[in-house]
Amino acid sequence: MINRLTRRVLLFVAVSFIGSSVAHPNAIEDRFVKAGLVDVSSVDPTIAVDLVNADAEKNFFKKNFYGGLTKAYIRGAVAHKLSRAQKNLKKKQPGYSLQILDGARPQSVSRAMYEKMKGTGFEKYVAHPDKGSMHNYGIAVDITIIDATGKKLDMGPTPFYKSTWQIYWQYALMKFGKKITDKQKCNRKLLTDVMVEAGFYTLSHEWWHFNGEQKEQVRQRYEIVE
Repeated sequence: MINRLTRRVLLFVAVSFIGSSVAHPNAIEDRFVKAGLVDVSSVDPTIAVDLVNADAEKNFFKKNFYGGLTKAYIRGAVAHKLSRAQKNLKKKQPGYSLQILDGARPQSVSRAMYEKMKGTGFEKYVAHPDKGSMHNYGIAVDITIIDATGKKLDMGPTPFYKSTWQIYWQYALMKFGKKITDKQKCNRKLLTDVMVEAGFYTLSHEWWHFNGEQKEQVRQRYEIVE
């Protein structure tokens, strides 16, 4: 017979195993899951993901904010809209795919980004963390299109810079209305069309950013991911 001490040990081991099987090794991912967000690939595995804020070599801040997370998390309803947008794109251009550059973003990460931008004159381009951006609610995505080889389409000025001079230069170009090429216009229009057709909302000054719901409704319905 198994004595009482042995039973307790076995019970502890079993509980520990169950707990470890549902926990995620990434702390940011744990926060997303606890907030009720979903991994986009669980809804549509054909959508590509390249989280620039999880790679210090791909963002202006030179920091890995997500601990190396490679999955894009957002609200379930938004994930299904993205899947519709992907299908829309495939109908227009079978060899193309949406690629998520950023999805849900904890408020703590937005605060770190804001502090990094403070004093540069460009902090206004980063949502104030106290108010919360749509990324903090798991409603927004930064997104682009890649071709069959995995190369990003040329969209013109991009928000993802690798150095200080680039961010100043690119924002200056945008502020003073630098013209983009016809090809860049077509690529942006393609992205906007497939996203809007799927129910997303645009930002006039950010071709890459789309909200899955209107801001007023979001702030009433959802909690910010801390």
